[in-house]
Amino acid sequence: MPVHPLAAEQAIAHYADLYDSAPVGYFRLDRNGTIIEANLTGAGLLGVTRASLHRKRLEEFISIDMHASFNAFLKEVFHSDSKETCELRFLDSDRKAFFAHLEANADKERETCRLVLCDISDRKQAELSLIESEERFRLMADSAPVLIWITGPQRDYLWFNRMWLDFTGRPLEDELGDGWTDGIHPDDIPACINAHAAAFRSRHPFTLEYRLRNRNGQYHTMLAHGVPRLSPLGRFLGYIGTCTDITERKKMEDALQHSREMLRHLVSHQERVREDERKRIARELHDDLGQNLLALRIDVAMLHDRTRTHSRLNDRVRLALSHIDATMKAVRAAINNLRPTVLDLGLNAAIEWQVQDFQRRSGIQCELHMEDDIILDDNRATALFRILQESLNNVIRHAKASHVEISLATVNGKLYLQVADNGIGIYPDCRRKANSFGLIGIEERIIALGGDLDIESDPRDGTTLTVSIPLDAA
Repeated sequence: MPVHPLAAEQAIAHYADLYDSAPVGYFRLDRNGTIIEANLTGAGLLGVTRASLHRKRLEEFISIDMHASFNAFLKEVFHSDSKETCELRFLDSDRKAFFAHLEANADKERETCRLVLCDISDRKQAELSLIESEERFRLMADSAPVLIWITGPQRDYLWFNRMWLDFTGRPLEDELGDGWTDGIHPDDIPACINAHAAAFRSRHPFTLEYRLRNRNGQYHTMLAHGVPRLSPLGRFLGYIGTCTDITERKKMEDALQHSREMLRHLVSHQERVREDERKRIARELHDDLGQNLLALRIDVAMLHDRTRTHSRLNDRVRLALSHIDATMKAVRAAINNLRPTVLDLGLNAAIEWQVQDFQRRSGIQCELHMEDDIILDDNRATALFRILQESLNNVIRHAKASHVEISLATVNGKLYLQVADNGIGIYPDCRRKANSFGLIGIEERIIALGGDLDIESDPRDGTTLTVSIPLDAA
């Protein structure tokens, strides 16, 4: 069926319009790169009219430093059966530069070629910005005072900064992949690998300590921090992290820990010496002063009986006798403050006496729950008694309580002492106060016994102090 001339003209006009308004530039060039034909978009990209392009060489709009690249590209187009591509920097009529992607293939006769020109300035600028950003990052990372590393999504290490390479004394290619693990202390490798595997599974930040060998063959303790890298769309790209040399800090921590242990040993030793001295003084007061006072009282009591016929003398003797009784009472109180003699009867008896004495002195109601016949060596029994004594003193001084419940029980080879009051509780920072010597003393005694201290406090429910110590001395 013949095509109507008007319809043919309309179709040609339609395709011509599509050709001219395409989002890319279309050109037809001869072997010398002379422009034979161009669409409106192509002329617009070059900043000229389409008519002015006729018989001009496309090379005139290309940056001079890229003429050789363009001529090589054009030569390849006319000698190849496939489409060729390249990227060049162009200059429009105002000498304003832009980057373009070129695709071209020769016609069958190989006398002309069809060329598509696409402005890629935005993409090129983004690539250049990315390159500059990466260069700035590498410059910053290489000058950072810490070891920096980057991994891929499969736990493969992709890059290490200059500080890392200077520290290990190994070239970058030896550290890539899992080569860096050659420098880890053999004892730390399993924990290090497991920690990395767990982090890559969870894709969460992680912190890890391990020993890394330096260029002199010495191991330094490193604190590694890693955070996940994500693409703008949220795709996991791996980790970026740092390693900080904390060898000196670890030495200081070890020295501080050793110093604390020595101080605690000293405190424990001083406490034992103090208890021994208290025991000695209490025994001397009891055996010497107590016995002498008792003998003196017997003599004065006899004198009091024999002076009944002399009222004035008898009154003086009775006054002396009352002074002796008061002195004996004060001596007994001093002996109990130094070391209650009831401790010699066992821990159970000592605690019962202490609870009764506490109720008498404070007027606070006490409830005691205690297993029978708890046997401890003298040092540990005395320490536990002092802990209870100090805890009850704290209740009197601070708790404003009306009721205290005390329990003593053995569970799974440990002895548990619990003191619970219904007072106003303890402020959270009370234990950290410089003058809170009562709690500090309790804590130090418990640590010396190899035990644990737990304090629960609430203004509405009061305070519960729980002490646990091994039944057998270490």
